[in-house]
Amino acid sequence: MKLTLLGTGCPSIDHKRCGSSNLVSSKQTKILVDCGSGVTQRLHQSGNSSAEIDALLLTHLHTDHVIDLYQLIISSWHSDRDSIWNIYGPKGTKKFIDKVFSAWREERELRINYEKRKSIKALKYKVYEFNKEGNIKINDIKIKYFEVDHKPVPFAYGFSFFNNKKKLTISGDTRPCESLMVNAQNADVLLHEVFIEYEMNKTSKLRTKKTLHNVKEYHTPSNLVGKVAKLSNCKKLVLTHFVPTRFNISKLKKTVRKDFGKDPVIGQDLLTIKI
Repeated sequence: MKLTLLGTGCPSIDHKRCGSSNLVSSKQTKILVDCGSGVTQRLHQSGNSSAEIDALLLTHLHTDHVIDLYQLIISSWHSDRDSIWNIYGPKGTKKFIDKVFSAWREERELRINYEKRKSIKALKYKVYEFNKEGNIKINDIKIKYFEVDHKPVPFAYGFSFFNNKKKLTISGDTRPCESLMVNAQNADVLLHEVFIEYEMNKTSKLRTKKTLHNVKEYHTPSNLVGKVAKLSNCKKLVLTHFVPTRFNISKLKKTVRKDFGKDPVIGQDLLTIKI
C-alpha cells in the first residue's frame, strides 16, 4: 500500500501546496481521499489519472476538500474513463454533488451532444453516505470510517486503511479527539492535519483575534499533534493540511518531537510513502 500526498495546503493559496487530497493505492486499487484545489493536476503529476480512480472518499464538505470535484469528474471523461464514479462521504454529499452537477448541466449537455463521445459513464455517479462509523471494502483495501470532531462542521470523518497487514490512518480535519486516537492505534502511518499556532498570530483587515482563535479551536495545534500521535502509538507521523502553509520546519519538528519522541515527516505535495 502507498500513500501519495497530492495536496498538503489549506484554504490559503500557495502554489507549492495544493488543496487537501491524498491517493491511497495498492497493486489493484486507487482511492482518492478529498479533492481540494489543484488535485486533478497533482494527480497527473504523480503519474496517475482521474480515469483510474476506483473510489472517492470525502472527509467533510469544506471547500478546500471538495472544490475540484467537478473538474476531477470532467477530466476523467476527457481521459477516457468508461465507468461511473463511486463516491463516499458524509450526510449531505449527494445533495451537494447534485447541486454542483445542476449548475453545470447546460455546458455538460452541450459537450455531450456536440462531441459525440462513445460513453458518458464517467459523468455518472453513485453516492454512499456514511453512518457514525462503518466499514467499506474496495477491491483489496479495507477501510474503516469514523467520526472526528470538527464542530461546528456537523459531519466530519477520518479513515483507516488496511492492506497486507499494514494500516494507514488519515485524520481528516479535527481537533484532538478520542475517536481518532482509538482508530489510529498502532497505525504504521498516521497522516494528521496541523495548525501551527505560533505562525498564526498576526491579524489583518479581515482576520481578527477571534478568527484566529476559532480556526485553531477546530483543528489540532502543533503543540498537541505529537501527543495525539504518541497516544495513538503510531509508527510514523506524517503532517499535512498546514495552517499556515509557510512555516519554520525545524521549529515544527522540535515542537512535535517533544511529545512524539521522534521527528514527524513534513508532508509536501507529491510525496509518496510506502506502507
